[in-house]
Amino acid sequence: MGLEKLLRGLYGSVPQLDMDKQFARVRVIRPMTFDFQELADGIRRNNVGTAGIEVEATVEVTDAKVVIQPTGQSFPLSGTALPAGRRRLKVLTWEDRSKTSLEMVR
Repeated sequence: MGLEKLLRGLYGSVPQLDMDKQFARVRVIRPMTFDFQELADGIRRNNVGTAGIEVEATVEVTDAKVVIQPTGQSFPLSGTALPAGRRRLKVLTWEDRSKTSLEMVR
């Protein structure tokens, strides 16, 4: 399946796919920076839509930015900041790298 190959190639592990529930989940096994536009473009090339992207990671918040650890990659914070730690983040405006921001869900 093309979607499985895409996710395995991007993140290096076997993804969990459930087309009935319309979600894909993949565990990132080594620290890496994220390119959500590349992910969404790859998904679209596999004739699958992207309704949302969520990430669970250890983060810090500094200067209205969410900093993903241990890579230090940062994105603007949208919404209310929660204390540092392991958080679920909703990716907003992934279609344009310059406008991508993260919202802390929990």
